[in-house]
Amino acid sequence: MDLRQLKYFVAVAEQQNVGRAAARLHISQPPVTRQIKLLERELGVMLFERTHWGVRLTPAGEEVLSSAKQIGALVNHAVERARRVGMGQAGRLDIGVFGSGALSVVPRILRRYLQSHPDVEMMLLNVPQAAQLEALRQRRILITFDRYLPEDPDLTVEVVVEEPLLLAVAETHPLARRSVISVRKLEGEPMVMPRDSRHADWVTDICRAHGFAPMAGQHAGDMVAGLPMVANGFGVQIVPRSMRAVKLEGVVYRRLRSDEPRYSSIDLQCAYRRAETSPLLPPLLKVVREYRAE
Repeated sequence: MDLRQLKYFVAVAEQQNVGRAAARLHISQPPVTRQIKLLERELGVMLFERTHWGVRLTPAGEEVLSSAKQIGALVNHAVERARRVGMGQAGRLDIGVFGSGALSVVPRILRRYLQSHPDVEMMLLNVPQAAQLEALRQRRILITFDRYLPEDPDLTVEVVVEEPLLLAVAETHPLARRSVISVRKLEGEPMVMPRDSRHADWVTDICRAHGFAPMAGQHAGDMVAGLPMVANGFGVQIVPRSMRAVKLEGVVYRRLRSDEPRYSSIDLQCAYRRAETSPLLPPLLKVVREYRAE
């Protein structure tokens, strides 16, 4: 039994006439008759009874027709699904994400993407950067979003957005009374510092560019973990605008003004394999670039 035989069989069953079925199939009548006979021989049963006006299904034929229609529907679904996957309109998109970008920017980008690609299934891998990059190289994820992404000959890194800097500060702190705070005002202020050396170095570079070394108060695993320390007066914390998505009692966010343009914002980036051929990637990158342009 093959799909062609089932297709011919369904056409004859629905038309109740071999000639009309052949016309619907845009072929001559003999191949249709031949394939029906081969199918009956293979199954060992008669599928049609001849009448003066054409043919009608036998009980066995009625049973085969039900199954044949289901098979045809499944085949059509598989063909359409394969076509949509090949065009990047369906499939599974595995994404790496970590840090504050996962709080607002990345969800906005993914929501826009899904508006035009509703049949794509998304899976998010939220792990530190080293694990993200390993998953990317092993093709377990298609793209990752993070900060301080390293240069790699096998990867392409793009800036997603340049986020303005904010200062997370306890609402009872004197600095909280200001709407805009100069980086220079942080000299002598205890700061909640991240354990991530890349981010700690970045904070240190900002302070040194303004003529002072940061005073480390306490350390936190990441910026989100540092907010309870800020709320309880352990220090202030320099954060990107994405952190405003985290509402914590006792913490307010104030705009941070830098005298050095290169330290007035922090990049959120994405990385993907340079030789990636998945049709799911180009439309996602299109959304990323449109977001960046805005």
